[in-house]
Amino acid sequence: MKKTKLAVLGSLLLCSAPAFSDVIGATVEASYWQGAYSGQVVSGSTEIDLENDLGFDDSGFLELAVSVEHPVPVLPNVRIEHIDLDETANGSFTATFNNVSFTGDVTTNLDLTHSDVILYYEVLDNIVMLDVGLNVKVFDGNLRIENESNGDTSDTKIDEFVPMLYAAADAALPFTGLSVGAELSAVKYSDNSLMDGKIRVRQGFGLAFLELGYRQMSLEIEDVNDIDVDADISGAYISTGLDF
Repeated sequence: MKKTKLAVLGSLLLCSAPAFSDVIGATVEASYWQGAYSGQVVSGSTEIDLENDLGFDDSGFLELAVSVEHPVPVLPNVRIEHIDLDETANGSFTATFNNVSFTGDVTTNLDLTHSDVILYYEVLDNIVMLDVGLNVKVFDGNLRIENESNGDTSDTKIDEFVPMLYAAADAALPFTGLSVGAELSAVKYSDNSLMDGKIRVRQGFGLAFLELGYRQMSLEIEDVNDIDVDADISGAYISTGLDF
């Protein structure tokens, strides 16, 4: 009798495993993004170019992400991303910026590191998949420009909290594990705007996957501690992870 009960229980667990995986899902993911800077930072009437004046160029950035999807209709699914956008460059300019006089060579640290908390619902989940929801970007960075000749420094904290609309769509090629898709988070209010978009191709290998794509992040934020930031980072990325 005991063996019979164990056999029945084992059969039930095996039968229920596929159904459980259909309603509970999770992904873990790591991405490498080779992004190129463009844009400027402004203080009063002084406009400093990120490339020509401060010396920013292509850089590599690492992003980690995890997501959880569940069967509860009212509650949104959750995806959390964190990307390290901390970069230092050497440039040269002569101007007064943020009440500091700069002459000649400067060292600049621009840190746009942030986390994304994405709450979304699955509108479609078949060959075509569509998610919509809200993405909250939480910046924890700074802009620091140091005059190499005398050590005078402009230091501006960038600690913005930005809610954005979110949408992601993918189309799968049946029986191949291959899919193509796009993702966009965006908001515009007053004279501020923020956009983070991707286009991608993903190939699945069982639970694992490999993704190649192009990403562009553009932000225009006015009056961050008396500094305006108008920056764009764009370039190709590669991502891999597990999809349970």
